[in-house]
Amino acid sequence: MKHIYLTHALSMGADAVLFAYPDFNTPNLTLPAMQRALTPAGEIYIAINNFHETNSFMIENTLIETIRGETAADGFIVDQIFTRDFHDVDTALLETLSNEIRNKHFIIGPSFTKVPYFLHSRLAEIFIDHDVSGVIYDLREIDIRNFKELQPLAKLKMHVKKRLSIIPLVRTEQLEDLKKSIPFDVAVVDK
Repeated sequence: MKHIYLTHALSMGADAVLFAYPDFNTPNLTLPAMQRALTPAGEIYIAINNFHETNSFMIENTLIETIRGETAADGFIVDQIFTRDFHDVDTALLETLSNEIRNKHFIIGPSFTKVPYFLHSRLAEIFIDHDVSGVIYDLREIDIRNFKELQPLAKLKMHVKKRLSIIPLVRTEQLEDLKKSIPFDVAVVDK
């Protein structure tokens, strides 16, 4: 299993990092270029959310301009695409972001975990139709040994198969239990 380390600090050793504040707001945007200089072969992902902005027009433009201005990142994590209290997504914004991101990874952030489980499959199909590469699923506050708590995630993983990567977000101490329960190709580790 590949690990992507959630951080807001430069690293000499990590193969893959995800720059974001703990709430998944956009990090200091000098970090990706500096990380690229330190580890040219490493993978760099950044969250591009601005949860402080409330105007939808400004949110859209901030997301687009952040993508356009960021050349060092291999992928972008976006949470601000949900509508109707996490029951739907803004497909026009999803399409626009997909066109801007092009051949880099387009990943839906851990806010997806707030989507009611009975809508997971429907929204996953929308993401697949808009070239989303993956969805981060936040497991930090659940007991990974309790399969009942993992059932929505397991059902989603079975539904999407290899068409969409499901990326669990876990704390370091949860990693071993995760490996024993459901196999994943990649996980985001919150150190």
